[in-house]
Amino acid sequence: MFSSIIILGVLGVLFGFGLYIASKIFYVKLDPRIERVESVLPGANCGACGLAGCGGFARAIVHGSADIAGCIPGGENITHLISDIMGVEAKAVDKQVAVLHCAGKEVEDRFIYTGLMTCKSASQFQGGPKKCLFGCIGFGDCALACPFDAIKMENDFPIVDEVKCKSCGKCIEACPKDLYSLRTLKKLVHVRCKSNDSPKMKRSACKVGCISCKKCEKICPFNAIRVEGNLAIIDYEKCTSCGKCVEECPTSTIVNLREDRKTAGLWPVKKKG
Repeated sequence: MFSSIIILGVLGVLFGFGLYIASKIFYVKLDPRIERVESVLPGANCGACGLAGCGGFARAIVHGSADIAGCIPGGENITHLISDIMGVEAKAVDKQVAVLHCAGKEVEDRFIYTGLMTCKSASQFQGGPKKCLFGCIGFGDCALACPFDAIKMENDFPIVDEVKCKSCGKCIEACPKDLYSLRTLKKLVHVRCKSNDSPKMKRSACKVGCISCKKCEKICPFNAIRVEGNLAIIDYEKCTSCGKCVEECPTSTIVNLREDRKTAGLWPVKKKG
């Protein structure tokens, strides 16, 4: 009995010494800047930077494998804080917001859906209950996915609060109809439709859908909008947000958000150096 205790004690000492030696050999010194960078990040762990949370982004910044402007939700303020920590110059960043490419608030149902009340589940059953198979289903997956409370459901239709939006992209991932995109605030003109149905079918389902009349295409002085697959598509590289297509659109499918953003204090866009 006594000898067993001695043997176990000796083994414990040996193992302990071995762990001590291993800790010294494999010790990795943590750069203090990692903790400092992580401390200024929003802490949302949304993954918009493409990495595993704010901790992963902080390590990537310090190790030089991520852009200091990569924290999209943090925006310009966070970029400047990180640049001070890292001792590098911060580049100007244009704020992005989520844009909903659908205006079909009053689209009727084709049938009564009684399944799981999520857009993802409903879309898997005959494309969803709405007459327009391309538009918003209205169960609010995007609103539930938004970690910043920037999307509200009003009468079963999502409304984006651009002041709160941090362009994390969670709504893009959540929407089974691919109705969201991220655009800078400078891009004021957008097409609120994603339907490729024929004009006749669109009009029977939705009064504000694109009828592919090509009036927008003809009026645009910059060749920035074209009709493909029965749908007007904006080339944001060419678009200057002049608004001529908005004035010409007979169904008000194309919108100009200039006044809305002025009211919200988001326009004109002021870029900090």
